[in-house]
This record gives sequence, structure tokens and C-alpha cells, in this order.
Amino acid sequence: MFYSFVLIFALALFLAARSMKDFGIPKEIKQLLLSRKIKGTILFLKGRTKHYSSPSSRSSGS
Repeated sequence: MFYSFVLIFALALFLAARSMKDFGIPKEIKQLLLSRKIKGTILFLKGRTKHYSSPSSRSSGS
């Protein structure tokens, strides 16, 4: 009983993974995510965190 469940479950996962090959993020959402990408360095110090952003990540429009 347990082995049949594992076999069916593995087959279902395999078929689900194959069916998602054509799945992708729409280009509008990709552009939005890329335009808001934060670049820089995050330092974890004792008791505090500091983010130093790179000059290219700052937006000139706002």
C-alpha cells in the first residue's frame, strides 16, 4: 500500500514538473522586477545591519 502511494506520488510530481516547462513570468512583470533590482552590499555587524547601495541602483527619477 505504501509503495503504491509513493509510486503514484512520484509519477504525479514527474508529470507536474514536465507540464511546467512552458511556464514563465510575463515580460511586463520581469521588466518591473529588473527595474526595481537593488544592488549593493549588506553587512551584518554585531547587533545591527547596514546596507550600502551602489550608485547604479539609485533611481534618478525620484
